[in-house]
Amino acid sequence: MRLKEISRERFNALCYSRRPAADVMSEEFEWWADADERVLGVVARDTTDNDWFWIALGRDEKALFRCIDINVSIESQHEASRQLQQKLRGYSDSGESEFPQYDTDKKKNRLLVPIVSDAKLHRNFKLLVTGQHHSAAREIIREIAYAFVDVDGNYVRDFQTAGFNARLWELFLFAFLHEQKCHIIRDFDRPDYHAIKWGFPFAIEAVSVNPTHSEAIPNPQSDKETRELRRDYMPIKFGSALFSKLKKKYWELLHMRGVPFLLAIHDFHGEDSMTWSAPALDDYLYGLRASWSKDESGTLHITENRIEEHTWKGKRIPSGFFNQPLAENVSAVLFSNSATISKFNRMGKLAEFGDPSVEILRVGMKHRWDPNATEPLPFSVQVKPGEYTETWSDSVRIFHNPRALIPIPEELFDGCSQYWLEDGRRVARLIEHHVYASRTLIMAPKPA
Repeated sequence: MRLKEISRERFNALCYSRRPAADVMSEEFEWWADADERVLGVVARDTTDNDWFWIALGRDEKALFRCIDINVSIESQHEASRQLQQKLRGYSDSGESEFPQYDTDKKKNRLLVPIVSDAKLHRNFKLLVTGQHHSAAREIIREIAYAFVDVDGNYVRDFQTAGFNARLWELFLFAFLHEQKCHIIRDFDRPDYHAIKWGFPFAIEAVSVNPTHSEAIPNPQSDKETRELRRDYMPIKFGSALFSKLKKKYWELLHMRGVPFLLAIHDFHGEDSMTWSAPALDDYLYGLRASWSKDESGTLHITENRIEEHTWKGKRIPSGFFNQPLAENVSAVLFSNSATISKFNRMGKLAEFGDPSVEILRVGMKHRWDPNATEPLPFSVQVKPGEYTETWSDSVRIFHNPRALIPIPEELFDGCSQYWLEDGRRVARLIEHHVYASRTLIMAPKPA
């Protein structure tokens, strides 16, 4: 049976069984699969003993790729690669597609197979599971789902129906935590995620900003309208979602004693609201709004102004979420505006999932690395494996709570933009390609 060498990105998107310590104890150099990708393999160097080893992987009862064979203490990369390829050919020639581990009674997570009537399916779910355009997202989500553990038993139904957006956000967080090399613990149904990274435990509860059916959803048509909505409307939307979780007092649960607690929020309240609403969260969390001016030399000066409250059509809330009672129990707020089908399409494309004839273009605004700039930098880039890079983490922003009873260290999350309050001013450490907002254009050839 013919074998093929695959990219690191594709192997990572297929293999969710790595233990976090593997990255410290070894360095991977080659990734292999048989033609049908029923078995995978990796060649790596043991960084402690400076010798080589290989691991062969096959799908278990849940379709998760796990170790089925291994050999260690090999003198050279060439010999390790030769042995691995020989083993993979043997497993491939056997015709087996499932390699039971006999340690689970859970069934394969068929997230994309409808379990409700067509009338009940969420329209975004229908978009995801049909046609060429979203084939990359569909295939990578199917793979992630094999590793995902449904702790409350409602995930699949929610994902396919009214809870699609919120459940997609949870799936994004799972992929993010896996990429962050966290040991994810799914023993509890509250909060959503318990994880340990390098011995440091923490917990995350997913929060989504959803539409309010009793009011019209604003659709700003100008920069002025957008600024007005960010000033008060969006802080109230973010605040309502965050306070609903704050009132649940997760930190009082027995298994949460002494564990840092994060709220992870995403805006889904409008069709494209995630493309413009993000700046309002920063202002609301810290209760500050910046104004700027330039002196005669063109040097930019920024002034932070305290916000007392936000009002919108009779609704009124105090600003500064981190200053509110009980908020000291929240270590940080994690935010992304990219937990969408578009993000999964891009990540799927980079891992070589989906129809290869589909082209993906990402356009948007990213940070301009000019200390005197007041406008972001427009960008447009084609999403092509080997030419474009993106991670789950690079769309995540971490807002640290200055009043946190249990702070989290800056180094806990790699590859994310992070924000703090220092001496009454907001400071940030942005990643190199910090994207403020983007759109994804998908072009599929017309059927012949």
